[in-house]
Amino acid sequence: MGGMLFPMMSTGAINSILFGIYGNHLRQLRRVCHSDYQREQLEYHNMFMAGSLAGFAQSFIACPMELIKVRLQTHCYYNDYIYGKKRTAFGTCKRILKNDGITGLYRGLVPMMCRDVLPYGIYMLVYRQAANYLDNTDFVKQRRSQGNATSTNLFVTTFAGAWAGVLSWVCVIPFDVVKTIMQADENHKFRGIMHCVLVNYRAYGWRSIFRGSWMLVARAIPFNGAAFLGYEYSLELCHNY
Repeated sequence: MGGMLFPMMSTGAINSILFGIYGNHLRQLRRVCHSDYQREQLEYHNMFMAGSLAGFAQSFIACPMELIKVRLQTHCYYNDYIYGKKRTAFGTCKRILKNDGITGLYRGLVPMMCRDVLPYGIYMLVYRQAANYLDNTDFVKQRRSQGNATSTNLFVTTFAGAWAGVLSWVCVIPFDVVKTIMQADENHKFRGIMHCVLVNYRAYGWRSIFRGSWMLVARAIPFNGAAFLGYEYSLELCHNY
């Protein structure tokens, strides 16, 4: 459970930034369209662009948080001399700044951007396409006609969010593994992405860059279903207010 409190506190802030940038940029892209027809034709393109920009922006905020989380979760394996001693998020951040400076907080930023920029565009696009597809199925239409709109919307949002999360994560598992390995390495054994990949490939084989795949996919289902559910209902409450 090491490093659990810090990501619990930071995940909400990161998701707020992500969805906030996505929503604002999508509105800006819609405004530059000259007609409703053009807006409709470019809608999926705009969603992809807005999602990618949101992923790019949040990488700079999320990278230090992910770094501290990884260090908290793995310090016992990389620092035997402090084994058994409690390490705090603040203390870890202070240690990184002292040893490596401000750039130390951004170790693993490049693989993280590879993991987040285009995949977040895919993430938003797949969610909207999945939700639109489900909205047009006979099952959903029938449920809504029977007066079950609330539970049906809950099902559509959760399933579409889970599906978007799974597809976006499947594309980027190697980048996430490399990012985690580089962030956990306090001794700077790896010089960059390719060096990290080559060292692990030679030591453990090509499967080493896919470690934890099933757990990442399994986590993506409830996490992203809940994320989009919270996003949609919060947006609805704000609009109603």
